Amino acid sequence: MKKTFYRTLLLIGTVFAGFLAFASLHPQAATWHQYSPKIMGYAKKQRIIKYNGSNWWNYEEIYLKKYFKDTQSTKYQYNHKSRKMIIRYVNPSKSLGVNTKYNYRKLVFHGSKSQPVIQYYYKLGNQKFQFLYTIKYWMFHPIKY
Repeated sequence: MKKTFYRTLLLIGTVFAGFLAFASLHPQAATWHQYSPKIMGYAKKQRIIKYNGSNWWNYEEIYLKKYFKDTQSTKYQYNHKSRKMIIRYVNPSKSLGVNTKYNYRKLVFHGSKSQPVIQYYYKLGNQKFQFLYTIKYWMFHPIKY
């Protein structure tokens, strides 16, 4: 009886340890890295391809200055398969109706690395991601995203 109990306990412990090892090495695990605008590189020129007029004014005039400031606590994560980057900003204001800790920007990369087309989205509080604009860049050096 004791041997069966110990074998069962050992089996459960092994399965649990294997699950923890798999979860920590899984490529979709969220790893946040320190963000700096310099990681995106420098563009020779850019062209706005598409934009949402109502969201653009709110974002440029109000939200960008108030909710999306680059600080030491700004982090990002990047998914190589879907070429999406999520940038996380600490929410300085708790007046969005819900007490949320972070605001997010999502960048979706298309095209080549020397002439990327990037779609920008933003999310305030518990709202859904809202489309902002799509810009084509001509880079000095190819980006790594």
